[in-house]
Amino acid sequence: MRVCCLFVLLMLSQGAFALSYTLTMTEQELQEKVEAMMPFKQTQFFITVTLFDPRVELIKESNEIGVFTQVKVSAPGGIYGMGRGKVTGTLSYDASKGAFFFKNPKIVNLELDQVPKEYVKNIQLIAQVTAAQAMSVYPVYSLSDENQSQKFAKSRLESVEVKDEVLHVVLRLF
Repeated sequence: MRVCCLFVLLMLSQGAFALSYTLTMTEQELQEKVEAMMPFKQTQFFITVTLFDPRVELIKESNEIGVFTQVKVSAPGGIYGMGRGKVTGTLSYDASKGAFFFKNPKIVNLELDQVPKEYVKNIQLIAQVTAAQAMSVYPVYSLSDENQSQKFAKSRLESVEVKDEVLHVVLRLF
């Protein structure tokens, strides 16, 4: 009897470790998801910042996602400029929604053409707010209730790792 109980416990413990789901996403798949979310537009203090035309990069060293984006700016006094920026962040999983969101998006680089230098810092702050608000509201990826493996995996995030230019997300039931 003890051997039987031990066998059952051993099998259950092995099964618990096996109850995971690994979701993989290539840069191209993430690219399509992020493109569908843009453009982002925010007006604050009479300055309008629009982020558009994203290019996704998976950053292996930090397990982050980078998004290079075009930036359009307009402000009172005929100020109008275009430029480029890079936003980095990580993925956050919301188990109640079964969805992944950009977490802590941060503008790490912003270059603006035809905009006076004294405005760039304020524009970067508004662009930061624009990125944070938009990327935290719209999911990058949602698990499907129609896919049984994904439906089963709507539990908790185990790990997020960039390996071989592919994002690997592991979800565990227990």
